[in-house]
Amino acid sequence: MSISFEVKRVEVNGYPARILLQNENGPCALLAMCNVLLLSPQHKRQARDLIELVDRQDTVTLNELNTVLANIAVQNTQGEHSDVNHLLQLLPQLHTGLSIDPVFNGSFSDGEEMSLFRIFNVSIVHGWIADMHHDPDQYGHVAGYSYESAQKRLVEAYEIQHGQPGSASVTQNHAILEDANYIKAFLARSATQLTDYGLVHLKEVLLEKSYAILFRNDHFSTIIKSNGELFLLVTDQGFRSSPDIVWQSLKSVNGSQDTFYTGDFISASLQKAGTQTSYRTQGASQHGSNPFLDPQDTRSSPRGNEYMTDEELARQLQEQEDARVARSMQRGYTGRRGTADEAEPSNSKSKKKSRKTGRKRDKLKKSCTIM
Repeated sequence: MSISFEVKRVEVNGYPARILLQNENGPCALLAMCNVLLLSPQHKRQARDLIELVDRQDTVTLNELNTVLANIAVQNTQGEHSDVNHLLQLLPQLHTGLSIDPVFNGSFSDGEEMSLFRIFNVSIVHGWIADMHHDPDQYGHVAGYSYESAQKRLVEAYEIQHGQPGSASVTQNHAILEDANYIKAFLARSATQLTDYGLVHLKEVLLEKSYAILFRNDHFSTIIKSNGELFLLVTDQGFRSSPDIVWQSLKSVNGSQDTFYTGDFISASLQKAGTQTSYRTQGASQHGSNPFLDPQDTRSSPRGNEYMTDEELARQLQEQEDARVARSMQRGYTGRRGTADEAEPSNSKSKKKSRKTGRKRDKLKKSCTIM
C-alpha cells in the first residue's frame, strides 16, 4: 500500500495556495520541506513542478513527492561539483528519518543530512539556545555543545563520579564535571527544546515574510515570520475542513500564549472555522509526567476538565508534546546511567560502552508527532 498525503486548500495573505497534510505516521521533514517550497515566493520558480503536482490532485503519493524533489535537486546542482548520486541517496531520509544534532548556540552539527536543506535553498533553524545575556556563565559552559556531545559529556561525568578509570587528568575531570552540572541544569529547564532566548534568536535570524523549517521536539515544522511574530503551519489532518485555521503562533516556550490564526494572520476561533468537536483537557498532571520540569515553574500547571478555547487547545497540544519529549529524554539518560553502572573497570570496555551510549537520539523514526 502506497503512502499518500492529503492536500488542503488555504489562502495566505490573500493568495490561494495548497499545502500537504500530515498523516498519523507522517514524515515531518518531508512535509515541512514541501510546504516551504509550496508557499514561499522565493522558491516558486524552482518548485514549479511540485506546485503543479499538488494543484491537480487532492492526494499526493510519497513516490510522486520523491520524484519531483529529486528532479528539483538535480536542477539545483547543475554546474556544481556536488555528488548528485549521493544526494539522491540521502533524499529518502526526509521520509525515513534524519539525524539532526542541534548545537546550543543556535547552529547545527554539520552532518551530511544538512546538505539536503542547502540543496533546496531552505533554511533550518532551532530555538534550543543558552542565554548569553542573562546567564553568561551557563552560556560559556553549554553553548559549545550539541545535544549529542552533551549526552556524551554527561556519561563521562557519571563515570568520573563513580570512580571508573579514565585517561583524563584531575584538571580535565574537574572541567568535565563542571560542564556536566551546567548541561544538566540547562536540559532540565529547556525540556521543550525551546528557550525564551531562543524565541528572540528566531525573530532575529528570520527575515520578514520568509519561510524556514523549525526543528523542535524531534519535529520539523514550516515556520514564517510575519509582522515580527513567529507562526507555525498547521498540518494536522484534523483541520483539513477548517480553512480558517492555517497558522499557530509561537509566542511562548510552553504554549501558554499560543493560538490559531487564519492565512492572513488574523486570530481564528474554532467556531468560526466550523469545528464542532468539543475539546477537553486530559486532567493529567504535567509536572508528574515531565521529569525535567522545573518544580518552581508553574506555567505548565494543568487545568481541570472544562471546554477549551483555541488558545487553550494550542497550549494543551504543546504541553502534551513537551511531556512526551521529556519522557523520551529521561529514558535515554536513564539508559546511559544503567550502561555506565554495568561497565567494567577496563578502559577499553568503558570507552566501548561510552561510544555505544553516545549514539544519536535525534535519529527520527518513521513515526513523527503531528503538529
